[in-house]
Amino acid sequence: MSTINEKIEKESAEPAESRIASTWKEASEFPTKRILDYIGPTGLWLLSFYFASLFMMIVLNIARLGFTGEAIFSAPTYFSQLFISYGLNSGRVDVPPADILLELPAYLDVDYGLQKIDFANALTSGAWLFAPLVIYVLGLLLVILPGSGFPQPIGDYSYLLNFQYFHHFVPFLGFTVDPVTNIMTTTGAFYFLIAWLPIILACLIGAFVTKRVFKEKKNRSISVLKFMLFNLAASFIIGLQMGTITGEVDFRITGALKTIFTNSYDNTGYYFSGQYHPNTILIVSWFVNFIPMILAAIWYLIYDPLEDNIIKGAINTGAFMSKTFKKMSKNNRKTTE
Repeated sequence: MSTINEKIEKESAEPAESRIASTWKEASEFPTKRILDYIGPTGLWLLSFYFASLFMMIVLNIARLGFTGEAIFSAPTYFSQLFISYGLNSGRVDVPPADILLELPAYLDVDYGLQKIDFANALTSGAWLFAPLVIYVLGLLLVILPGSGFPQPIGDYSYLLNFQYFHHFVPFLGFTVDPVTNIMTTTGAFYFLIAWLPIILACLIGAFVTKRVFKEKKNRSISVLKFMLFNLAASFIIGLQMGTITGEVDFRITGALKTIFTNSYDNTGYYFSGQYHPNTILIVSWFVNFIPMILAAIWYLIYDPLEDNIIKGAINTGAFMSKTFKKMSKNNRKTTE
């Protein structure tokens, strides 16, 4: 009797197990998006730039301080402060300090001076997150602007020329003066290492990783629209932060709606008083940052055929072993299927 019951229980259990197995198989094979699918090729480029930028900050700070824990962990804070406090962003007071006032020529009509910046703000306190964003917006901007971005001056100089100089020591940055025109030009590898090299590394690494992560995609190029929106958002954040350092920014949604819909001559929605207007930084840096967008778009377009041609040439010249060639051919067949 017990044998019959065991047989019935076993037969009744088999369909239940098969239903569980089939349900699990259906659930595991259900098409879902990976996190990388949401990030996309554009997001991978930005992540590559983020890590490349942090890496170069650490390298440059080690060159400045030596190989220490402080040099590694303080690098993002140092460079975010360096760029955010650039020029007139040291702050503003109504009257310059007495020692500076005495050194100025009598014919200068001085109505304001400069004070040390307060670094208790989001972009410098959260430097490990925001420092690459600061370099992205302001790095190429200072490379292109003439008469700016010079190293910390030695000796006495007029604070009215404050906009020309960094206020901290900058490694691998120097300058020369043309004896005829008396025009200063920057020298050294600083801007290449801090601004250009992360962009180049992001293009190289991003395209390499994208080709291997998104094997099934036919179009692995970056999204120009997403890039433009990122440039706009980054420029707005940095411009707003620099504006609040040198003046007051007042933004009211109700005032903006009133200005738009009532055709008012008084702009009560957006008001700024200070040295650098956030809109100026936003517009100028937005156009300047078309440069990395164009570089990334062009490189992503030519990378896939370039890599394929290099591999084919290596196979034809016998650079690949037969075992490696068979493995690559097998992977290529899987991706095409």
